[in-house]
Amino acid sequence: MYEIRLGTDSHTPNVGGLGMLVIGVGGADAVDAMTGTPWELKAPQIVGTHLTGQLSGWATTKDLILHLAGKLTVQGGTGRILEYFGPGVANQSCTGLATIANMGAKVGATTSTFPYSQNMQSYLHATGRGPVARAADAAAAQGFLSADEGAEYDEVIEINLSELEPTINGPFTPDLATPLSKFGSFVNERNKVGKMSCLLV
Repeated sequence: MYEIRLGTDSHTPNVGGLGMLVIGVGGADAVDAMTGTPWELKAPQIVGTHLTGQLSGWATTKDLILHLAGKLTVQGGTGRILEYFGPGVANQSCTGLATIANMGAKVGATTSTFPYSQNMQSYLHATGRGPVARAADAAAAQGFLSADEGAEYDEVIEINLSELEPTINGPFTPDLATPLSKFGSFVNERNKVGKMSCLLV
């Protein structure tokens, strides 16, 4: 069971990093909601993303969402909620989960969410929101803030975090990330000169 909140910024879904279900909408939808008009949404599919293993080396949650984008493409999340679960979720920081949820928009996802975790509790306490953490703890103890046992998904995607490596990505191509180990051959295949220039900012 989740409380649904609406926001008008494209970064609104990053609050999924705290286990919330938050959807970014257009201005007209927000005005409707503010005036008490019922907000309507076509029932989305739910994609379960099962995370196992643990990120290592230089790999980050950014590499995880880029890996997923490669599987789904920039439109593969349209009309779908990405719900992450599995032992690999608990190892991630709240800011890391927020990165994943924020970038879920790059695959067109309605929103992204995660089960409540110890790291979320620690983050809430560290940012002066102890009462919220205690309320979340109480809700979690009653079986809320995570998927029901045996929950069914429209599709399940398996990702072993231990197999991910740092990736390099260019502008406008979130679904064409290249693992660092394959970047040399990627450049050679697309550039006969075999040279690459970049601007670091």
